[in-house]
Amino acid sequence: MRQLSEVQLSELQQDALAEIFNIGVGRAGSSLSLVVGSQIELTAPAISLCPLDRIQENLHGLEFRQFSMVSQKFTGDFDSQAILIFPETNALEIVRLMAGAVELSVEELSELEQEAMCEVGNIILNACMSAVADLLEIAFSGTLPVHRFGDTCNTFLEALGEESGDSMVLFLQVEMRISQHRIQGHIVFLLSVTSLAALLQCLDAYLVKSGLQ
Repeated sequence: MRQLSEVQLSELQQDALAEIFNIGVGRAGSSLSLVVGSQIELTAPAISLCPLDRIQENLHGLEFRQFSMVSQKFTGDFDSQAILIFPETNALEIVRLMAGAVELSVEELSELEQEAMCEVGNIILNACMSAVADLLEIAFSGTLPVHRFGDTCNTFLEALGEESGDSMVLFLQVEMRISQHRIQGHIVFLLSVTSLAALLQCLDAYLVKSGLQ
């Protein structure tokens, strides 16, 4: 069996996932626009696959010393823990825009953050998983979103708990544009080795059906 560090996506698998998640973030942008009352665009995500123990490399230096994180667990043909992460300053800006009141203090924004970020996370993560389910013709059920604060990458790893184990991470970098604001965040899908194999099997079946493989 190959080591986790040697597991890679083929070019076709990478392109297919990019297409699927592009549809997902497009749906999320439309839904968030209705919530915020302002046009929201989410850029096509850049996707990479890496072992969990390298997640710190992906987050290092990207203003993630303090972050706001929303997670949901999805079970189905394969299981995944889906996580939306924003630097804390960006998260507060999202809350400010959702509240529609730029005069709110930092303290007032912080009080609203958990509810607002759970709503944003629920929309974005469910839109992504819905796109995966629709295009791969599979089904998922998801838990309610959970919000957490963190101040280091270690806190992020601790939040995943022991269940993370020997896992791989699908790492998506996205950018949210609201009016003149550009807000960078990341979407992480934590997959066990078994779930990753099931995802790749579903993905290959999709490519065959689409005549791409």
